[in-house]
Amino acid sequence: MKFSKKEEFLRQIDPKLKKIIDKNGHLIFKPNRQNQFDTLVGIVISQFISTKAANSIFTNIRESFNSEYLYPIHFQNMSVNRIKKLGLSSNKAKTIKEISDLYLKQNIKDLSVLNDKQLNQTLLSVFGIGPWSLNMFEIFCIGKLDVFSSKDAGLRQAMNNFGMIKPDSNWELYDKYASKWSPYKSIASLHLWKTVD
Repeated sequence: MKFSKKEEFLRQIDPKLKKIIDKNGHLIFKPNRQNQFDTLVGIVISQFISTKAANSIFTNIRESFNSEYLYPIHFQNMSVNRIKKLGLSSNKAKTIKEISDLYLKQNIKDLSVLNDKQLNQTLLSVFGIGPWSLNMFEIFCIGKLDVFSSKDAGLRQAMNNFGMIKPDSNWELYDKYASKWSPYKSIASLHLWKTVD
């Protein structure tokens, strides 16, 4: 079986992760720098709910605008209450409204041109965007290779399942274990998610 150089590195460095990668086979890492606003909305929707539920809500919202992707302009003239009626909690509706306002006011075209500090400041200034959402954006949109989020329940679950960390350990232990996967923590994360999807 053919693995990427990154996967080979991870297989050499961690026998437990090697088992997972061998079972998964080669995974293609395809971040999508296009449609960043749409990606951010998807990340907000998926906070604290299952992937299946999130995908269903996301699809319904896109369909309600009759659009393949969501754009800030869709939410420009909508109140938080109207956004909420698309099947979201008040907090998520407020976050989406704030992201839309941020994009329109600052005329944002491409967040990937920002350095780490600017990206952190820009996204973390939005209500409802925390470190987890920022990490998901860095992996799936910008394509950073060395991101791991101990805040992600799926990653912690996978690490528990494969005996990397004892269940109910504190988050620092997950981060500490993941540090050995550097500089390819994102690739390790993809393999872990695949085992719990």
